[in-house]
Amino acid sequence: MILVTGASGHVGRNVVLRLTLLGHAVAALVRDAQAAQRRLPTETTLRVGDYEDVSTLKRAFAGIDELVLISSDGDADTVMRHHANAIEAARTADVRHITFTSIVDIGEASPFYYAPAYRDAERRLAACGLASTILRCGLYSDFILDTWLAPARGSGELLLPAGQGLVTPISRDDVATAVAAAAARPDKSPTVYTITGERALDFDEIAACYGVVAERPMRYRACSLDDYLASASARLEDPWPRAFSSMCASIAEGRYAATSVDFTALTGRQPENFRDFLVRVAAGRPAEPIG
Repeated sequence: MILVTGASGHVGRNVVLRLTLLGHAVAALVRDAQAAQRRLPTETTLRVGDYEDVSTLKRAFAGIDELVLISSDGDADTVMRHHANAIEAARTADVRHITFTSIVDIGEASPFYYAPAYRDAERRLAACGLASTILRCGLYSDFILDTWLAPARGSGELLLPAGQGLVTPISRDDVATAVAAAAARPDKSPTVYTITGERALDFDEIAACYGVVAERPMRYRACSLDDYLASASARLEDPWPRAFSSMCASIAEGRYAATSVDFTALTGRQPENFRDFLVRVAAGRPAEPIG
């Protein structure tokens, strides 16, 4: 039995679907069973648990062979606590293996707001005594579109403190495909994969690509960190101004520029490139549910 946490979210829900298509016995960890039933296939086995309550996690993890730990959300302290609770509950429940969605940017010197939280989770996994597979994911194509490009559509100018940094966008659907493939592997020896797009892009390319697909010119202009923080703080609640500005600082330092072939090694296909992602989303087409 494979249990997927965060199963009401986009990545978690699609991991459940892909594992089901692959023929695995799958359960979904949710906080609200009634709400989850509207988002998941009717035949999905539900287990109720809360990242904040270790006792509910221990009950939900009972009898589970494989845990797919989809990363939590919120402020950094909350994310760190949620991951720690889930890993401890898995250890207590004698889960055989954990597949965890981490990030590429966990270096000790990283300025990224969330880097310490993911670094802590990876260290806990190494120390808990359970076999684990870690997928360090690059920047989501969906995040770039929803958080940065779409809001800039009106002005036609993408203002970010990312300098000339490069990113290798990967869609959430591709991440879900990679996670499902990793969880389904019979080899459970400890492994770390880096899940990125196939090509690094600078923000001039990203803005130009969006402009072509949206048929609305867009250009990128690097701004100062202080200017971005001031602008973001006026429209976003904490911790997002800190999170997004520190991510841009990390991008400017080159921490998101590396590409990897691990997605193809896991899935047997190429990741969706950024332009094709934009075209698909603009057309309202879902990603193919490939396991």
